Amino acid sequence: MMRMKLFALAITVVGCVAPAQAGPAPQQPTTIQQPQTRTFTFNGRASTAKDLETLAQIEKAYGQTTPSGHYWYDARSGAAGRWGGPTIGFLPAGLAIGGALPANASGGGNGQLTGVFINGRELHPTDVAVLMSMLGQVIPGRWWVDGQGNAGQEGGPAVMNLVVIAQQRAAQTGKKSSYYRTDGRGSNAFVGGGCAAGSFKTGSGYDKKTIDYNNC
Repeated sequence: MMRMKLFALAITVVGCVAPAQAGPAPQQPTTIQQPQTRTFTFNGRASTAKDLETLAQIEKAYGQTTPSGHYWYDARSGAAGRWGGPTIGFLPAGLAIGGALPANASGGGNGQLTGVFINGRELHPTDVAVLMSMLGQVIPGRWWVDGQGNAGQEGGPAVMNLVVIAQQRAAQTGKKSSYYRTDGRGSNAFVGGGCAAGSFKTGSGYDKKTIDYNNC
């Protein structure tokens, strides 16, 4: 009898104890999206902090963001493009980006691609085709072009101004050149929408090849 009373008392005491409150559910770790780091090379050289600072200023001025990639830049004329390709735009001349412009920046370099060099870079066939449409002919050789469009043979004086020629052609044909025109910032402007495409044959005999280019 005594045992039954003690057992009943134990049940009563246990029943009066409030159940333990469950603690807060463990929180899932929050994934923080890290900003994507853009990577660049300019004139075959990995971008420096100074290069990226200059690029940020250009992007702010023009209101456009440059995608990561490999680029070339001609500090004398301001011409710029993707590595291995033609001119796709003009920046202000004289920027300290990438160091010296390599001869092979547009896929050539040994004189067998087009044989036309401007400021040390052998031009891509697209560049030559555009100049041909403006000038009627393009003479192979080594030339210089500055940020105002003045041009001449290496070591010689200016013999033409490409911006003026483009303007004259526009007046005659009613079509504005998408290659050389002022951008209102004291330099040349942009190639039509930053888009260049074409198919060109180079060389002869066993060296003959077709180059297809499209960055549109």
